[in-house]
Amino acid sequence: MRKFSFIFLLLIIGYSIFHFSEKYLGVSVRRHGAPVDCKINTDINKVLDCVSLNYMKFDAFTSDWNQDLSENYIRGKLNRLYHDINMEFSPFQNIKACYNRNDCKVNMQDSQYKIDTYQDLVAYIRQQSEPQGYTYNRSNSFWNNIPTYKLWRFSRSYKFPYHDIIISQKDGKYLFYVLSMEAVPLKGNYDLLIGSLTTFCSADKFSTSKKYICGGYRFYFYDEINDDIKNFSLSLDKRENPKSALIKYGKASYKIDLND
Repeated sequence: MRKFSFIFLLLIIGYSIFHFSEKYLGVSVRRHGAPVDCKINTDINKVLDCVSLNYMKFDAFTSDWNQDLSENYIRGKLNRLYHDINMEFSPFQNIKACYNRNDCKVNMQDSQYKIDTYQDLVAYIRQQSEPQGYTYNRSNSFWNNIPTYKLWRFSRSYKFPYHDIIISQKDGKYLFYVLSMEAVPLKGNYDLLIGSLTTFCSADKFSTSKKYICGGYRFYFYDEINDDIKNFSLSLDKRENPKSALIKYGKASYKIDLND
């Protein structure tokens, strides 16, 4: 009887620690992170504000304030480059030249990349939570890294290890669109998924010039977090001066208007 009581007491203590860690520290044994106490709402701004408050509460207990301050400043500055935008259903039509290294003449170590080719350029992005993108100019054998390390709205969100990239051209300059996805665990049956379409521009008309973030779009929807995404792809309506981006997520496909 005493042994049973002791085990029961340990279970109560363990559950209390787990509940406290999830609710106040944002620490969880769950793969996608601790769920935040926010409900689904048709007004996405209310949901985003609720998530921000919860994550700020978590950071107040677990983050060094100097690091947290600098992270918030950098992330807030980048977030101002993005526009919240709605999606509409649309057939997915891909204009990419290739998807994996077997279809491209690019020497890589493995096939965990999404690849696109256009004119003399080859662009690829690694399939990992902290993406890194590169462009290769066939004419002069020059590699150039795209700094894709700060594409998220929330630092605590779950980052999907899937990304996609496509090359376009506008006013004689090259543009590189990178598609990323993050998710915020919510209480209940559905979670908040956040897609980010980030635009990188070249500093001048030469493909070897420096790339920088020149804008972006974010879209939101509710679904269960599933990191085994199939057919997560990005395309455009046309290469030169594109008017819309086409996104395929699972079995559905959407269109996003690219506004200046």
